[in-house]
Amino acid sequence: MRPIPTGFLLLAVLALPVAARANDLDTCADASVRPQTSAQACARVLKSGNLTTAEQARALVNQAMAFAAYDSLGRALQALDDAARRDPRLFAIYPNRAFVHERMGQFDAALADYDRALAMKPSDRDTLFGRGTLYLRRGAPEKAVEDFDAVLRRDGRDVNALYNRGLALAAAGRTLDAVRDFDGVLRAHPDDSSAWLERGRARAQSAPQQALEDVSQAIRLKPEWAEAHVLRGQILDANGQTDAANRDFLRAFELGYQAGWLTERVTRLRGG
Repeated sequence: MRPIPTGFLLLAVLALPVAARANDLDTCADASVRPQTSAQACARVLKSGNLTTAEQARALVNQAMAFAAYDSLGRALQALDDAARRDPRLFAIYPNRAFVHERMGQFDAALADYDRALAMKPSDRDTLFGRGTLYLRRGAPEKAVEDFDAVLRRDGRDVNALYNRGLALAAAGRTLDAVRDFDGVLRAHPDDSSAWLERGRARAQSAPQQALEDVSQAIRLKPEWAEAHVLRGQILDANGQTDAANRDFLRAFELGYQAGWLTERVTRLRGG
């Protein structure tokens, strides 16, 4: 799955009377600086008293995403809640808070924030993408397909949305449609090992030989990808090619793939 890219929201530079405060404001809104540095600058700006309530909300969003960047998720959530109290109409609060909720495992709260954001901006690409990935993780692939469809209606060349829609279609059992999406990804990026792997997975039942070719290409691109060796081994095993399957399973085990069934199989193969 390809998650939504995360970053800072830009805070408009204000005409503050003290140069140092203006520099802090720039730093608070600068995604290129260390997140700890940005969070500290945001704290100084907020403490200065030079911001309106709406500007405080924007600074708090920037501070929150700086906190999230170094995994201080509780502080990030608190800052976003503070921003919502100051300016509940600020759109940026809700997709960012959804992202933080999701990282904290609070999936219902994340979905509620994505829904609120989309009520404000129904066609926002990043919010649709984020909600789609959440639906996919939560086992609602058809809803995920709807969100990725909406992204792709805006930009049919959005390869990340195309890839994730392929995953959602495959999870929903619509494997032929999934294969078409992975075809599109591979036309744009022929060296995308993940797309080769997932197209192979989607083809495993209906076209095992083509699936093997796809997964083998993924392995050529990433020879030490344990998951790819496992998948190729499973396809080979299902089609009676036991010796070749065992070689892939052994290689996946050597590469650190962990699963009880694999450990048992490797133990048997080694005579344990």
